[in-house]
Amino acid sequence: MEWTRRRVVGTTVAAIALAGCLGEDSADDGGENPGDDDGDESGNGADRDAESVLEARDLEDHTGEETVEIRVDPDGGGFEPNALEIDQDTVLEWTWEGASTGIYPIDIPPECVWDEDVDEDSVDDQEAGYQYDRLFWADGAYLYGSRDADGEEFTGAFRVLEGDD
Repeated sequence: MEWTRRRVVGTTVAAIALAGCLGEDSADDGGENPGDDDGDESGNGADRDAESVLEARDLEDHTGEETVEIRVDPDGGGFEPNALEIDQDTVLEWTWEGASTGIYPIDIPPECVWDEDVDEDSVDDQEAGYQYDRLFWADGAYLYGSRDADGEEFTGAFRVLEGDD
């Protein structure tokens, strides 16, 4: 086969077009998984999606309660309970039993403003005995996290059920 200028140009254009198509498919796949672009090194977007996390965990029912206490114990496995359901206008109260960072939102309903958009890079370290509470009124799924002294993240999740207004 003789390589003419026309054949070289045609082959080059075909190779570029094929490479471009493959690149677009790969980019599209990444864009369909929530959480893939948030720095999660696991490559699994499901562990950064509140609904997916709640589906995978056994939920404790705390509906009907005005206040629910959550223990923060990074040495004992993280948050206890680590997944629960509550009613709107319930106060969650976190109590630290070991040193870790404060809590930060990972995936929350858009209506919720979590302490003026606090994130995992802006939370302070907390010691045993520290308490934090917050009233949750926006219904939906919430995923939040903290980091232990070694920088390992642990997460908790809850669902706020819509009221019967």
